[in-house]
Formats: sequence, structure tokens, C-alpha cells
Amino acid sequence: MQLVAPAGNSAGFYASVNGGADAVYLGMPKFGARAKADNFNAETLPEVIEYAHLLGVKVFVTLNTLIKDGELGKAVDTAKIAYDIGADAAIVQDIRFIEKLKRALPEFTLHASTQMGIHNAQGAAALKNLGIKRAVLSRETLPEDIAEIKSVGIEIEYFVHGALCICFSGNCYFSSLASSYSGNRGKCMQLCRKPYFFHGDRGYYLSAKDLCLYEKLDMLEKLGVDAIKIEGRMRSPEYAYRSADVYKNGKRYDDPVKALKSAFNRGDYCSAYLDDDAPFNVIYPQIQGNIGVSVGKIATVKNNEVIIPGFVPHRSDGFKIIEKGRELCGAHVSDGKVISDGKCSVGGTLCRTFDGALKEETESAKRTVGIDVNVRIKTGEPMKITMSSGETEISVCGKTAAEKAMSYAVKSGDIIRSFKKVADHPFSPEIKTEIDTDAFLPMSAINALRREAYSELKVNILKNYKREKSRLKYVGLDYNRFDGHGTVLMVENGMQLPRSVLNKIDYLALDPLDYNDFDIPETNIPILLNMPVIMRDGDREILKKAVERSRIAAVISNNLYTLSLTDKPVLLGTGHNIIGKCAYPHITSFESDEYDGGFVYAFGHAPIMTMCHCPYGKCINCSGSDELTDEQGRRFALRRRRIKHCYWQLLNCVPHLVNTDEITNKFYDCTTCGPSDIEHIIDNTYKGAFTRGNLNKGLK
Repeated sequence: MQLVAPAGNSAGFYASVNGGADAVYLGMPKFGARAKADNFNAETLPEVIEYAHLLGVKVFVTLNTLIKDGELGKAVDTAKIAYDIGADAAIVQDIRFIEKLKRALPEFTLHASTQMGIHNAQGAAALKNLGIKRAVLSRETLPEDIAEIKSVGIEIEYFVHGALCICFSGNCYFSSLASSYSGNRGKCMQLCRKPYFFHGDRGYYLSAKDLCLYEKLDMLEKLGVDAIKIEGRMRSPEYAYRSADVYKNGKRYDDPVKALKSAFNRGDYCSAYLDDDAPFNVIYPQIQGNIGVSVGKIATVKNNEVIIPGFVPHRSDGFKIIEKGRELCGAHVSDGKVISDGKCSVGGTLCRTFDGALKEETESAKRTVGIDVNVRIKTGEPMKITMSSGETEISVCGKTAAEKAMSYAVKSGDIIRSFKKVADHPFSPEIKTEIDTDAFLPMSAINALRREAYSELKVNILKNYKREKSRLKYVGLDYNRFDGHGTVLMVENGMQLPRSVLNKIDYLALDPLDYNDFDIPETNIPILLNMPVIMRDGDREILKKAVERSRIAAVISNNLYTLSLTDKPVLLGTGHNIIGKCAYPHITSFESDEYDGGFVYAFGHAPIMTMCHCPYGKCINCSGSDELTDEQGRRFALRRRRIKHCYWQLLNCVPHLVNTDEITNKFYDCTTCGPSDIEHIIDNTYKGAFTRGNLNKGLK
């Protein structure tokens, strides 16, 4: 399996490459999902792509954010720059951008970002019509679905290590609606890492453990995964190096997982959703940051010096002290001693969160490509150098013939010492010589020809590097498009609506709490079924039966899988997160900052997260309704959706409300409302608290 590792900056790039990555993914100044990383530009990108290609390493450029209408041209220009410099593929998310990019640069290989939420064969099939070669699957994808996705005939890339977003496939709107800084545009404020109150207890109830699938690599390979991916463009070079090295060369470590923890470890890791207990083993509510590796229990504390018998720290080590499962304080090294930054007690756990020895290892690591060098110096002939690497071979000859030595003849050792100087080329030469015992050439001439030979070899290796060109054509999304207009009202199933409400709407949408069993009201108004964001494993058969019920006239899709699940008309829902003008009938994303011609999300407690884990940590006879409260006292409802599996939505603390006086196509999400509230909402007489979303602030 190809190993794809992160590069948030130049140091991270070299760390990932030196650790053994087969490919690196990196961003440019805009349109990448890590806007806060240093990233690369038109001046710095050529150097790293050239270096990577010399070593046979591929470079994937992230253009995987949502893109506004006014930015689409600039985004295509950015892609052209990356392609012309030599990027091997672009990682993309926005379906509108994909269309423009495939038409402008049809040969550029495209990979679907995990932000597209591909987690089943139906979604993967839709990608092929978009001209996409590889799907970076959502981290929530189940093993049985991975095998089926492989049968579609698309490459599979799967995250095996790093941060795990608690929201399905990172499609989170929390940051956007709270601050206008959108995670879907690379500017997440990480509100999931803050403390919340749940059933009276304070903890990090939205903070997921880090992902570690080192021990699942054989399983993933058997399932047909083509590439494994390490998350972490915002993390340190030490993390990039160590994680790449372990996943590439793990057998050289006595304890590979412990070695990974020495670089970064949030929550003692989890296996995402590859194990049966995954829904109950994802959250780590005690600590939201790096807990590192335990080096032992504190035996003595003397004037803030923390003593663990037998432990000798590195001068650059950094620590945390944990007591009763909670982070107490930090600690540092001074004069060879571990000094606590706060008050601590005997019996606490000292955890190393920064490994000084790993820093030194990372800085000294150097990956090279082996080359064969043959140097021939014969009296009366020009010096000849032959170099080869793989299928690339070059020869260069000097302009001056070697003379008979008058006093000092060139020796093999002179040549070997000279040719070991490879300058900044990542070459590891194996040097052979053919030298007459009485031949002489000035070392200046030898060194000059050496430099010329290495330079020519580099040029020819890069010339012979084969960048695959995409031959996949853009067809577009193929499905039966919903062509309705007017007002859509969405409610939970079973709600009895008064005639005064029904007379004011054109379509009634149902959002069932349980897709196994829901009522369809008696009405002449066409009924749409709102489809869940996620369909895994046995969910499919349940959803197919739900969709095909005779009185369902059309469906609202929130993920690409829906398009091939039914022949009924499909309206793209907010799960597709469309923020600009689009040829496909759609409901505009509630994080958009403009009306774009689709159905406007006019009202609703927006589902800012959809989650696959169980908030209780165990299966209980729950009501399917609960809430989280932040430290400012804002209450966020938790709502369960049941198919075969249970899924939970976290709803915004206040509803989204848009003035609809001049809007033709309106979508009201009234799943949290009673009939009397609905009438006020449709009549524009709603008086409660609300948010305009990003309409006034602008989507950042």
C-alpha cells in the first residue's frame, strides 16, 4: 500500500519524505483544508516537488475546500500552477469546482477528499462520473463497505493515523455558524476540543481520541486499500517523521505503537470504526490534547523536582503530569532534572509529550536514492564519468586528456572522496574507478566534471519521472433531478399539521427519527423523504425500502450515495454543502453567505454535526434526545437517527432564520418545532432568538 504523509511546511515535507513516505500531501496559500499551516506557493513548491520526484515520491496538492463563486477562477488558476510545476494529483471536494477543473485541466489526476464523505460503493460510483480516480474514504467507513467500494473500480485511500474529527468525515458546521470561520474552508476553530457539560459533568465530550491503525494494516490490505494516509499537516516535523517511519518500517521498532505515541498521542488512540466497540470508544473526555507516553509514577517531589527512579530525561524533553486522569501541569528539564511547572504529588503520572531524542533523529534523517558511479581516468584520454539510477543512465567526458604524472598521480581514494560530495542532491553513490597508476588530472577539473555529472543525472531522473495523466472524463452526476419550486416544509414524521399550514406549502418533507418505522401523513401535498448523511452496511436495505414507499414522491439527498439508490427525483440537500450557483437543484448550505438560486435554508436548528459514536459510551435504553451545554450556558440538542446503526446529530443552539419576503424557493427545517411555531415561522412572525448564519458576517 502506498504511504501518504502530511507536509504542512518545508520542515514537515522533508520529515515525511525522510521517514519513508511514498507520497506527500500539501497545500498552497488558498483552497486547502489547513489554512493555518505554512503551506507552499509558486516559489517554494517547485523545490519540494523536484526533491520528491528525485526520490520517486509523489506530491498531492490539496484544493479541498468549499469555494465561493468569485473564487472559482482563482482556484482553477491555482490548480494550473500546481499542475505545471509537476504535482501528481489534486485533492478536491467542491462538486462545482470539480466540474470547472475537469474542463480546464482534463489531464490532472483528481482524488476525492475525505470531506466528500465517501463511505459506500454507491458514493464511490458517483465519483467515477466526476472523473475522479481515487476516493479518500471517510474515517467512519466500515470494513464490509471498503471491500464493496473496491469492486467499483476506484482507488481507495484510507486514514490510518492522526486526528479524528468527531463529526462525520469532517463535514462540521460548528465553527462556521459560531464564528463564520469555516472548517470546510480550512479555518476550523476546533470548538470540539472545548469542554462541555453532559448530565452535570464537565468534560471534553466532543473531543475524539487520535486514530491509530498500525495493527490493522494487514486487514486494510486484504480489503483492497491502495493507499494509507497519515493526518497531521498542523503537527510537528517530529510527528511527520516518526509516523511515516513507523507505518513504513514498523518492524524495526520493539513497540511501534509506543513509538508513535512518543510523537503525539491524544487519548491513547482508537481504531475509528474498524472494531465492533468503536461507537463506544472514540471520545476521550478527560484531556483534549497530547498526553504523550507515560515514563512512570512519581516517587518523590522535592522543591518541584519530580523524581522517577531510573529515568534520565533528554535535555530537550517536555512533559505533562496527570493525576486521577486529569492534566495537572507541565514539566521541563533543567540541569538534567525534571522540574514541575506547578504543584504535584507523589503517585501522579509523568508523561513525556515532547521527545528530545526524536527531534535529533528527525533533523539528522536523510533519505537518498542509490546511484552507481564509474570514473575512468586513462593517460592520454579525457576523463569519463558514467552514472546510473534505475533506468536512468548518463555519461559525461572531460575536455582535457589526462597526462602522465610528473610527481603525484590521481588515486582511487581521491576520486571516492570527491564523488561522495553530492551537494544538495539526495544521492547515495556507489563509486567504482578505473585509473591508470601514472595518470594525472587537476582536482579542480575532476570536481567540475563531478558537479556537471550529478547535475545531468538529476535532470535526466526528473525527465524520466512518469507523472500519470488522467484519462477519466467528466460526465457529471447522473440521476433523476427534482424540478419543483416553491416552499418545502420538513418535519419529523407523525406530526399533524393544521390546514392553515398545509395551504402555505408546496412540498412536505419527512425527517424520520427511525427509518425502520415511520408514518406518512394523509395529504395531497407531494412528500419528500430526507435521507441521512450516512449509509453503512445494513443501513442500505432499510433505506431502500423507505425510499420506495409508494407515497414518497422524491428524496432529499445529503450524500452522493443517494443518487443511485432510487430512480425517484432527487433534490440535493444541505449535506452536499453547496455555497454558490449550481446546475443541480439543491438546498443552499446553511453556512453560505449568499442566496444562490437554490432552495434557501430559511429556518432550522441546523445539524452542525452528524456523529457515528454513542454519546453515552454504552448502549442503553435512551430516549434518542439529549443535550450538551457549553461553558457560556448555551444548550445544543442531541438527536438520534436510527437505521441499522444509530447516528446522532448535534443541533445549533439557536435556529437559523432568513427573511423570505423576496425569496421564491424556501426550505423550512421545522423538525424541532410544534404546529403553532411552524405557522409563525412560515408567516415571518417568529419572535424567538435566531441567527442569520453567515449572511451578515460573510463566510470566511
